[in-house]
Amino acid sequence: MLKTAQNLSGEQLLTVAPWAACCCAVATAALIALIIGTPVLKLKGHYLAMATLGFGTIIYRILLASPYFGEADGISEVPGFTLLPAMGAMGPIMVSGVASMRVVNYYLAWGVLILGMGLLLNLIGSRVGRALRSLHSSEEAAEASGIDTSRFKLQVFVLSAVYASIAGVLLTHFNGGIGPSEASVMKSVRYVALVAVGGMTNLWGTLLMGVGLTFLSLRGIFGTFDDAVFGTILIFVMLFAPDGILSLRLKQLLKGIFSGGRP
Repeated sequence: MLKTAQNLSGEQLLTVAPWAACCCAVATAALIALIIGTPVLKLKGHYLAMATLGFGTIIYRILLASPYFGEADGISEVPGFTLLPAMGAMGPIMVSGVASMRVVNYYLAWGVLILGMGLLLNLIGSRVGRALRSLHSSEEAAEASGIDTSRFKLQVFVLSAVYASIAGVLLTHFNGGIGPSEASVMKSVRYVALVAVGGMTNLWGTLLMGVGLTFLSLRGIFGTFDDAVFGTILIFVMLFAPDGILSLRLKQLLKGIFSGGRP
């Protein structure tokens, strides 16, 4: 699992096999989420948001000041993540940013996304999912019904960390490196905006709006105002559509149907 290699400058580097590194990254993220989630999830509302954003800022500053993680330059020269070895005439299937693997990586990304959505939809439809929905509607009522709200919130927090760590591993191998900017405050604002605009409790809405806004951002539609656009979207949604834009549109449609088209 461990081996040495040389970088472009001829320096010796200690490298870890991608699968082993992926397992370590997921386990570390889950452990950190478990440790900080126990005290942080006792907070509610904007206090919880401030606590999580504060932790993200701490991580950003630690990475920025740590020579071990490459400081502002981050970790570079990360090799591709081989998922399947070469079989016959077909070459290896790997997560890598090289031009020859772009099409394969496109379908791999959608495959991982669909798999993640399938697991979440299955979770929502299960007994645990019903408990989570009741917790979201009214935490006090859920507790009165005998639901261990603290345990469920912590489990969802850890599950979110696992999803994020897997995405981070794949992104690192695709980009060939990772830096402290991936843990910046604006990155957190961007992710919260993607979820908020689709609806905090609407998986399909979050998927559609997340894919759409990310596509526009990557295409450079917003230009140098990219961060400002996402910040404005988050403020607008919090003020006028806290359940998401799609939920707001659905409410307007239902209102129009039941009012017979009258304003």
